[in-house]
Amino acid sequence: LGDKLDVPVWFGLIPDKSFVWADRLPENAVKVDEGSMNAMVHEFIGANVGYIDMTDALHGDDVFYRTDHHWTSLGAYYAYRDLMMAKGAVPAELNAFNEYKFEGFLGSFYAESGQNAKLGNNPDYVLAYEPKRLKKIHTFTKSGEINYSIISDGNKLSAANKYLTFVCGDHPYGIMTNPEITDGSSCLVIKESFGNPLVPFLTQNYQTVYVVDYRYINQVFPGTLRQFVDERGIQDVIFINNISATRSPALVNAMNAFVGE
Repeated sequence: LGDKLDVPVWFGLIPDKSFVWADRLPENAVKVDEGSMNAMVHEFIGANVGYIDMTDALHGDDVFYRTDHHWTSLGAYYAYRDLMMAKGAVPAELNAFNEYKFEGFLGSFYAESGQNAKLGNNPDYVLAYEPKRLKKIHTFTKSGEINYSIISDGNKLSAANKYLTFVCGDHPYGIMTNPEITDGSSCLVIKESFGNPLVPFLTQNYQTVYVVDYRYINQVFPGTLRQFVDERGIQDVIFINNISATRSPALVNAMNAFVGE
């Protein structure tokens, strides 16, 4: 990654909750050594990429949903905090954001379990953190350019879709610009759906935050990552992705296509 660009590149690999909550798995379940996994990934990406080890940050009851496969906004905040400290920057405190709580979330695991009653009777809630001076993300889609709320009202979303409160779900490409930062700083976040609750935090450290979903970017931008960065003068590139994406050849190919392998 780092040898393809002339700007700093940061890489964060979000572990699966089966790593984080390994002590809750059935006795005969296959367990993966998280430390070995991180060491292998770190070695693979190379020394010229800043690796964000989330092993310590993503442990606890508040970092993943029980009824859904995604991490929570608090899990995303802990990763954001570690990223900023690795960069030598000061992470924003949670009180710099408006906090919203949306009850009654029953996500993908609930659906895949056949709507298990134990899960249904004990739903998750979604905490969302909205920048106080920045409310909209300007998105580029196949249908055109649209402004969405960075944090949508989760009370208006169905129980299954409350994770869509973050940047209104997945879009090929979006921009958030903080009017209170005027230093020209910018970053590009390359992500899938796990990145959605993290990107609002970055608005407190960069004037402009570009957000690319590598699964859909070819719908609106036919070029490569290097072209995207050079055309916009982006200063930092941040990869934030869940480890489960590595199991999908289609997702790996989509990432390679954008990176320009």
